[in-house]
Amino acid sequence: MDTERLMTIREMCDAYQVTARTLRFYEAKELLFPIREGQKRLFTRRDRARLKLILRGKRFGFSLEEIRQLLDLYD
Repeated sequence: MDTERLMTIREMCDAYQVTARTLRFYEAKELLFPIREGQKRLFTRRDRARLKLILRGKRFGFSLEEIRQLLDLYD
């Protein structure tokens, strides 16, 4: 994991123009799986790819359940 850059929740919010609440919501819905270190969330490259797919799916009008199914296929 040394070569993989981890991002904090703030960096994710800035990079993808979403709120921390949105990221926590997607985590609660088991769409994202950040590494937890105490209260801190660290997002991997996999999480970033999943977030991009979630945001694209929402933009194209897919429901979260449909997006979940697509992500399951992607995995």
